[in-house]
Amino acid sequence: MKPVNGISPWRLLCAAASRRTLLTGVLCAAAAEVSGAALLGVSGWFLTTCAVVTLQANTTWSWMYPSGAVRALALTRTGLRYLERLVNHRTLLDTQVTLRALLARGAAGLTPRQLRAERDGTLLTRLTADVETVAGLPANALAPLTAALATAGLVDVLLLWAMPILGLTELAVWAVGLACVRRFHFRARTHLADAAAARAALRTVLLDSRTAFNELRCLDAVPLARRTATCTMAAVESAEWAAARAERQGRLALRLLAALGQAAVLVIALRAAPAQPIAVAVGEVLLIAAGWELLERFPRLAQHLSQAKDAAGRLAPLATGAHPAGRQQATEGVLDVVGLPLVGSLTALTLNVAGPALILITGPNGSGKSTLLGQLAGREPAPAGTVLLDNTPLHDLSAEAAAETLTLVEADDWLADDTIAANLRQAAPSADAAALRAALEVVGLSALPLQTPVGPGGRLLSQGQRRRLATARAVLRRPRILLLDEPVAGLDRATAEALLAALPRALPQTALVIALQEQDLGLLEGAADAVVRLGRAVERACA
Repeated sequence: MKPVNGISPWRLLCAAASRRTLLTGVLCAAAAEVSGAALLGVSGWFLTTCAVVTLQANTTWSWMYPSGAVRALALTRTGLRYLERLVNHRTLLDTQVTLRALLARGAAGLTPRQLRAERDGTLLTRLTADVETVAGLPANALAPLTAALATAGLVDVLLLWAMPILGLTELAVWAVGLACVRRFHFRARTHLADAAAARAALRTVLLDSRTAFNELRCLDAVPLARRTATCTMAAVESAEWAAARAERQGRLALRLLAALGQAAVLVIALRAAPAQPIAVAVGEVLLIAAGWELLERFPRLAQHLSQAKDAAGRLAPLATGAHPAGRQQATEGVLDVVGLPLVGSLTALTLNVAGPALILITGPNGSGKSTLLGQLAGREPAPAGTVLLDNTPLHDLSAEAAAETLTLVEADDWLADDTIAANLRQAAPSADAAALRAALEVVGLSALPLQTPVGPGGRLLSQGQRRRLATARAVLRRPRILLLDEPVAGLDRATAEALLAALPRALPQTALVIALQEQDLGLLEGAADAVVRLGRAVERACA
């Protein structure tokens, strides 16, 4: 299978699974299918021979040895199939766990802007469906394909040895069968590509609708969102049905060719009688049947291989680290902004941010405060100008490298459907209860028990509590530069004053860049090193 975007599914598979385990599963599958084909051929020959011997009243023929061979082959096939399933299922689970951990670490190699672009469900799809597709290669494609090819090859070698014309005839029929598989595979692949695109769109619609459910309900747009999801789901089902129809047509063509091949073998073998006994001819026909039964799996195997190739292409950025500059590390904690355009202002922003410092960004609602913070964090593209973190363009740094120095807390930052303690430990996994309570004390949430559940998206908390919990999580990271988007919005004045006063004390070496509404600017204006009013110039140079 050719690599896609520099990586192939086999490379991903070998990076996460033991080659010895893969080989064991493949050998077990091949041996089981060969045993199954041999069982069918030997049992057919045995039954036919028994009938012939009975008609001839031949009392000297011994049935013990072929009977024992049939029993041995049956037991061997059953044992090998069970072992193959155990090995391949264990490989599937181990590979999924390893690949997801590997690719989740690889996601940190994306730039902040690339990582933000994956928030619509694309990254989730990659780490779930695509990883499952690649991890399922041993059980779904590798073992069955090897078993089918090994059995078909062995059957054809036996036919060539018994009667060359039989082997050549069956080889020609098999070649026609594989050509049919290839034709119907490409037809089904086109429909599956449409289904995959529709499924990704459906996931995006569902995730967006869940995130904005309250807004949709307020705007009475829930029926519209439902209709959009229903139409997208119908597109998925239609494409999948068309792909299944193409697969059924391919299997039907193979079955017709299988009947033709078996009939040809039977006719040729019977015309060769008495040089070849009828019992041997029956055994050969049944061997052919076993081989064609395996070859009928080829359409499905071809689909699995194509899906794995496509999945590997989508996983390539996560597996290879995305950007060569992503491995650079920002260590000094200096953010230089040069010529960044401001909304509503003819003056571009030029600023040097290094701790300890306090910089305020203000402006009316919709003036672009959140956009500016996103540009300073590297999550939003800047139309012009340059944003450097430790003399490196921020858009060239990986999310992991940028996160070592810079943290952005958005106005509606993400919270996991877990406890307060679990959300805080996302920033400091090894933090003890005392450290967690200290972070909550900074933002005025010390009254909340650590085991308090926050609900999906933090909906069990008030909006102000959600913002402060996200801020406490950022405090635990102790970044050199902390960007806060309206952290005191919706808070009473006393709570807001306490929070803004506690942040510099808790992070004495950190550069704080805080976006505030205009009515909240008086809480910190006198202590700020610089104030950026959107629509105006910077009022004071950074100290």
